[in-house]
Amino acid sequence: MKTASLKDVCQISMGQAPDGSSYNDIGEGFPLIAGAGDFGTLSPKPKKFTREPSKVSEVDDIILCIRATIGDLNWSDKAYCLGRGVAGLRPRADKLDRHYLWHWLASQKDFLFSQGTGSTFKQISRSTIEDLSIPLPPLPEQIRIAAILDKADSIRRKRQEAVRLTEELLRSVFLDMFGDPVTNPKGWETRAFAVVCETRLGKMLDANQQTGEYLRPYLRNSNVQWDRIESSDLEQMDFNEKDRKTFSLKDGDVLICEGGEVGRAAIWRNQLTDCYFQKAIHRARPNQTLALPEYVMFWLWFMSKNGGFKDHVTSATIAHLTGEKLKEIQMTLPPITMQHQFLKVYNSLTTLTTSTDKYQAHTLVLFNAIQQRAFMGKL
Repeated sequence: MKTASLKDVCQISMGQAPDGSSYNDIGEGFPLIAGAGDFGTLSPKPKKFTREPSKVSEVDDIILCIRATIGDLNWSDKAYCLGRGVAGLRPRADKLDRHYLWHWLASQKDFLFSQGTGSTFKQISRSTIEDLSIPLPPLPEQIRIAAILDKADSIRRKRQEAVRLTEELLRSVFLDMFGDPVTNPKGWETRAFAVVCETRLGKMLDANQQTGEYLRPYLRNSNVQWDRIESSDLEQMDFNEKDRKTFSLKDGDVLICEGGEVGRAAIWRNQLTDCYFQKAIHRARPNQTLALPEYVMFWLWFMSKNGGFKDHVTSATIAHLTGEKLKEIQMTLPPITMQHQFLKVYNSLTTLTTSTDKYQAHTLVLFNAIQQRAFMGKL
């Protein structure tokens, strides 16, 4: 298949930071896109504005994140000021279809990230973007390929939206039944977290103490997401017999992130055997006559999102919730019978989510396969 350098079929505008004195957050001037943090689902959601823009996008330009989260994409639905964390791409209409370009750039995300340089934030340069070699079938073929990929991507996004709406519904049910734990509007009794849950921080990773004799998989911060254990990339370290007793996991344990997004939590459901946890994670083992694991997890979500940890977190550079501080936090405790009612709703909706997740994973595999074939000229 014929190919072309991106610079030959596309106008590329590298963003530049406006003068700092021109920023405002009251909506005056051009909305500023500084990086992927200002991206929405398909169109930007900027937080700042500038009266003195540098580079400005046009409607239907593709905005590419070139710094930190390299490769993220957004459509420009109006004129934006492009900050130094992004670039604007405007395809030549007689050479390159914009939807075809969008899907091809999406397929290059991992490669683009691999080309990033820098010690603090990785960033790709203008020359990296300009020299990208894009497969270039005739324009009608580009349009046909893009239409197929648009439909496949739409199905994938609908699956994602179904999962998101289910999560929102569960949080809405929790709020309706129990109220916000931070303000406790229903006046539930409270007890120290240590009374409700037996807690333990995980094992510290000490490279000097590793012999390789007792290697076992363990969970670290990135493996614990909200209501989800990511077990596809587990690392290993030594856990001897004593460690395995101390840092074992049981069905119903709530795993809580100690740092980063403080309080992020998921329930351990024996996703795999012989797995342990690192010091970045708290293991909370609820007394289920007082609190169910599902209640604890959602309580943590609202505490995390609504500022419930602000008086308990230590923060020099990165926020941390120490074992001592976690034990001290007062936990709202509605009647266990109400918690069981919530559990029924949770189980019912989670069954639907699990089914959707499986379809979503299958859809993603299919989409990636279609995408790969499309840019090899085999679609």
